[in-house]
Amino acid sequence: MQIGIVIPLKSKKVAKNWDTTVGNLQATVDSVVAQSSDNFNAVVVGHECPEFFKDAFYKSSNCKFLKYSDFEPPVAGEDEAENQLKYEFDRCTKILRGIMHLRNQHPLITHWFALDADDLIRNDFVKALEKYEESDVIILDKGYFYFKSTGIINKENEFSAYCGSCSVVSDRVFNLPDRVDDKSFRSTPFGNISHVHMKQRLEADGWSISVPTERVIMYVRDNGENISNDAYCNTPYKKFKKIVKSVFRYTPISRDVKASFGLA
Repeated sequence: MQIGIVIPLKSKKVAKNWDTTVGNLQATVDSVVAQSSDNFNAVVVGHECPEFFKDAFYKSSNCKFLKYSDFEPPVAGEDEAENQLKYEFDRCTKILRGIMHLRNQHPLITHWFALDADDLIRNDFVKALEKYEESDVIILDKGYFYFKSTGIINKENEFSAYCGSCSVVSDRVFNLPDRVDDKSFRSTPFGNISHVHMKQRLEADGWSISVPTERVIMYVRDNGENISNDAYCNTPYKKFKKIVKSVFRYTPISRDVKASFGLA
């Protein structure tokens, strides 16, 4: 099993705070390059290259930066729903470009994983998934929520209902187009199927599905750049309600678990 990891990065023109965006990304990349197995290749796809990629450590790692120029960064308007569609197009087209690049550079990749630029994977993510290599689709429903503003970490058993970093899909499930255009992002499951419905849709199409019991993925919330915060926590009451809910669901997480995601 060889996993291709694609991390789409929002543009500096879209980010609320570029330094925050880059800091979140670096933590994500650090969780990737800390893998105990080398059976992966990763790429960050973005309009602008963060400074940390110039360091020798990252230059020699399995995670590279790919400059994206297929489309200009999305321009936000007054319609929030329309903005969301623009952001998703940007994200999904970057995922497609990253897959096309990695497939060309590393033709032995068997499975693909789209990882958001602010989420974390456990340091044995690649190794832990090797036992599922015969599966067409691996759905990560066991994971963690990390509320960065409070430091609270909660276990989540329906991870795929909330976070897009939840599906590892075999290369045989889809055919890539010859070029990137305004419709081609639909050629990958990541661009064509909502993460909420990924398991149901691909299972209905006859693909084999595995749902690991291991918690190898962490959704980082309250990091200053979450789009979901704007959509669902856009009032003081909603923000307070979310914090209260996270506190009541809190269960102690060991230092070893935190360290395996680069948090301790």
